[in-house]
Amino acid sequence: MELSAFDTVLSRGPFGDSEYLRQQMHAAFRHRLENISTSIPAGRRLLTTLQQAEGQPEYRVLGDPLVRRAIQQLVVQRVAAARRKLPPQMCAQVLEAAAQRVQEGITTGPLQGGVDDAQWLGDSSRTPWIWAPGRHDDIFERAFGQLVEAEFGAGLSAAADADGAALREGARLLDEVLPLTSRSALSHTHLIGVTSGTGAWRGKASTSQFTVTGAIFLNRRLLTNPWWVAEHLLHEALHQKLYDFRHAHSMLVRDVEEASKETSREAPHVVSLWNMPGPDASNRWNTHRAMAAFHVYVHLALFGSLAEQMSSRLHDTYGPLDAPRAMTSSRKAFERARYLGENLRASCWDELGVAGRHLLEWLSSILDAMDPAPPPAGASLHLLMDRYLKEARRLRKIPPSDDLTRTLHRLAAAEADAFLAVLCAVDARAHLEEAHAALVLKARDHVESFAQRRRYIADALLRLAPNGYSLDALCLSTGTSADEMVRNMVEASSSELAMAAAPAPATSR
Repeated sequence: MELSAFDTVLSRGPFGDSEYLRQQMHAAFRHRLENISTSIPAGRRLLTTLQQAEGQPEYRVLGDPLVRRAIQQLVVQRVAAARRKLPPQMCAQVLEAAAQRVQEGITTGPLQGGVDDAQWLGDSSRTPWIWAPGRHDDIFERAFGQLVEAEFGAGLSAAADADGAALREGARLLDEVLPLTSRSALSHTHLIGVTSGTGAWRGKASTSQFTVTGAIFLNRRLLTNPWWVAEHLLHEALHQKLYDFRHAHSMLVRDVEEASKETSREAPHVVSLWNMPGPDASNRWNTHRAMAAFHVYVHLALFGSLAEQMSSRLHDTYGPLDAPRAMTSSRKAFERARYLGENLRASCWDELGVAGRHLLEWLSSILDAMDPAPPPAGASLHLLMDRYLKEARRLRKIPPSDDLTRTLHRLAAAEADAFLAVLCAVDARAHLEEAHAALVLKARDHVESFAQRRRYIADALLRLAPNGYSLDALCLSTGTSADEMVRNMVEASSSELAMAAAPAPATSR
């Protein structure tokens, strides 16, 4: 099957068909409105007005991020108040005001109410609008501002004309490369927020959360390469599509458990080996996050493959793939998807509900069909080397200090010893003399010297691996795993670098 045919495959069936997913999500939220209607009159009024309205305004109203959050919080009022981001009274006011808009025949989403000239990503009937502050200080703007501040630690920036133009260019590119899948994903997104890329938004290229469904956020400082913009629009819009699926299907067992009581059992996790752990081990993903990433990477593998095929034809219009900010290569997307699918099945199967298991199997079958030459099962070397080199590049962002210099000297020696031990384990002693010479500190700049050594080690290990993915086939001793030796080296260094890069407690963000 031609790769382009998978654009159709991923936009059909119970896991890809947006119309089906929306119908199910709307039914779930109507049921929630019914549940709260006896104690929250505004819930009953919104449900009634939606049922009586002409033109079926459910798409924009029940897709609105603020309306959905208000309904969710009113459904689970018994949950500890510390977990609420909006007061119950404000949630009820949001539903009352939304019902009033529907009754008046207003067809736009409630959050758009105070904005006179909204910018849209594309067709206003099926794409999100680009957030801008309204001219009226209404309940929607106040509540949404409070919600974003509470969830993300900072507010949004007003989108400039250049921001809107860059986002629309990325959307047009998506439509050329992956039309059916991208239109499907974007139809689940109702709002795009532009972030400053500073303060609490610093370090976030793009982001979205299950707790603010229907909204995605992109860093305005990075809206420079249409290919990158297209990838991140697709990435975050796919999360919204999966969130709509989760709201109406048994994706996770814990969704059922938490509806009745909190569970104390420890949740399994998947380690995203290519990501730096940081001081809080943030690369340990729970089942929902690992599933969301798997869902995205399967789609990005297809998008990347088609983009690479079409890049020369589209170069004059959209520029090169890798400048000024490269998109994820198809090979990396395939490899990460494969790893996540394997580990979800191995570690998180019992955490998945019936629908979640079927979704995992469906996506895995598509991945198998698209990638006939995958990495061997359990392979990790290539993913660890991604992190190993990424850490070296990011050292430039850490303020220099004597402590950092001492840490790098210590890690350089430990990594050299570990690397030489791996060479011995895989019978690569002929490389020892070259390795000893290459690992001598040469650059006066401690960070650059450390980075050079890491580049040499990563290149040498990947060249030694017969398939580029694993060294274990070369091990001389039965029971010895060179891949595990490499992982221990990387994990130990990552932990120390995370501590060295962590800000001192007294400093501000």
